[in-house]
Amino acid sequence: MNKYTLFTAATAATVAISSISVPANAEELELAHPFTDVGSRYDDAVSFLYLNEMINGVSATKFGTTQTLTRGDAAVILAKMLELDTANAKDAGFKDLNSRIRGSVNALAEIGVVSGVTSTEFKPELPLSRGAMAKFIVTAFELEEYAKSTPFTDVGGVFKSYIESLYGTEITSGKTATSFGTNSNITRGEFAILLWNTFLFSLENGYYPTASGAQVATEHRTKVFLSEPVPEEYTAEEVVNAFIFSVEFSDGTFKEIEPTSYFITQDRKTLFVTHSSVPLTGKKGNVIVGDIESQFNAPFDFTATKTTSSANVKSTFEHTNVLPATTATE
Repeated sequence: MNKYTLFTAATAATVAISSISVPANAEELELAHPFTDVGSRYDDAVSFLYLNEMINGVSATKFGTTQTLTRGDAAVILAKMLELDTANAKDAGFKDLNSRIRGSVNALAEIGVVSGVTSTEFKPELPLSRGAMAKFIVTAFELEEYAKSTPFTDVGGVFKSYIESLYGTEITSGKTATSFGTNSNITRGEFAILLWNTFLFSLENGYYPTASGAQVATEHRTKVFLSEPVPEEYTAEEVVNAFIFSVEFSDGTFKEIEPTSYFITQDRKTLFVTHSSVPLTGKKGNVIVGDIESQFNAPFDFTATKTTSSANVKSTFEHTNVLPATTATE
């Protein structure tokens, strides 16, 4: 599959969705951003996005909640949330993009989320309409399957199917009972709420593989015991991206692990991860495996041990300990 759902977005490049900070309570949310123009309706959404470095304000103390969102700014925010590789994205051919926006637009265009006003112009300075917003969100997070007839009389044309999908998810509603406001411009605050609601919808309806334990198999490989068999439609790459891998050595040093290869066993209950870039040879410590719910410490000891075979004859060998899988630490 080639799913650019929020699951993939938040776990891409070894950043699992569990790394996204969700404040535990309202008091923490209130302290999560410095903006004085964010009311209670927008506070959770802006706090979440700001805390996870997906959005910035228009100044140090102003978010610009009621300001119209531009197509360019929407692209930047969405690309950050999707964790897209904006540095290496294929050039989409738009000639009107500055350096701040170019990478985000190119990356979104490459996966079919955005298109230009013309073949050579993206028009990043234009306001984003609610209809175009629906296309952005639905396409980015693959929400097409949730399409449902709407009561809106202003829905038609190229945005009709996207609005129906967004309506079906209940991520958003209309401006009124019978009007979606397809051609109305969306504000920065409204867009923040949409992304926050999309995140919550994904958490409730998405598939997130979790682990029941982990064990270091060799100096270069760790196995992750999965809580349940992985559905056939998910690839090993998608599964491995659901986890964060790191290692803490006995001397206190810490390294992130980016898997170099991986595969799922035939019964789809175990994920094997090769981490050749961070070999454990001669080391002792813990490989740390994190998923959306828990963290697992898999201890290892590959230090060399000298052993004497008799009082007069000495021989040495390397003794390595691969320790049992551990339980989760919440």
